[in-house]
Amino acid sequence: MKKKEEGTALILVLLVVTIITVLGVTAVDRLHYGIKENSDISLKQQSFWYALGLESKVLDFIKERNQIRNLSNVLISDEDIPSIMVEIEGGKIEGTLEDLTTCFNINGLVRLSGDNQLVINQGGVDQFKNLLRVLRFDELNQDKLIFSLVDWIDSNDFTEDANGAEDDFYTRLASPYRSANQPIFNVNELVNVKNYDKEIVNALLPFLCALPEVGSNQINVNAIRKNKPEILVMLFGENLSLSSASNVLADRPLSGFKDKEELLSHPELADLPLSNSALDNIKFKSDFYRLTTKVDNFQYPFVLDSYLQILDTGKVKVYMRSQGVF
Repeated sequence: MKKKEEGTALILVLLVVTIITVLGVTAVDRLHYGIKENSDISLKQQSFWYALGLESKVLDFIKERNQIRNLSNVLISDEDIPSIMVEIEGGKIEGTLEDLTTCFNINGLVRLSGDNQLVINQGGVDQFKNLLRVLRFDELNQDKLIFSLVDWIDSNDFTEDANGAEDDFYTRLASPYRSANQPIFNVNELVNVKNYDKEIVNALLPFLCALPEVGSNQINVNAIRKNKPEILVMLFGENLSLSSASNVLADRPLSGFKDKEELLSHPELADLPLSNSALDNIKFKSDFYRLTTKVDNFQYPFVLDSYLQILDTGKVKVYMRSQGVF
């Protein structure tokens, strides 16, 4: 009997030791997780402030650059803006500035009407059709992409075309939602729009942007990259071939075209019939940029996208930020 009791006591002792060990391991795991979580939060906050520091420097750079252009009438090349690389303890900061006046503003598909409603903007539709055509989308797919996007943004609840879609389409999906009926904030939102699958969005992304203004489709011809003649064709229409657009960009002066007269005197454009809309959408300076800042901070990858606008006063403001990891 005594041996039985001793055996039972031993089992209880072993059980208690096992429970204490398990609790100890769990407590250590939680402690390690808590330390890692706090470390990640700390690194994220530090990376965010690093990114804001670079953002502040870029705001000053853009403002100063714009002042030089306006006050001294000096022509400054807009095509190639160098990337910024800064070494920091534990990693590096890399900043890339992208001109957003060299892409199709998808919010330009609509304009504000007299009663403050978002309605279809024919100038934007024509420009988007030019882009889709030069990217070799057939006419049926052009209409599908144009009108489903117009319906997504405009204020009304009826379709502009048989290829469009409003709430009656989206609310019948397996995971229902409603159309935005407002300007798009980020081009990645396109995946929610009818006819915009992942493959199509990836094909269009290099040529699209979402600016915080509607009814505007102006393009800075001095900032279009030479490897994107499609943007010039989008601006001038189907009468300009892709090869002719490439020639115009290849012949562009290092400091850019100074005015419309110099631009349109190019042999490829001299006899080209241009609509008033195309002429009105030509510009020679930029007022929207996106700064992408990547911070590698002790192997913690952080990215901040800062969307910048040059105001009429000359000040540069951040109108939107988005953050994540890369």
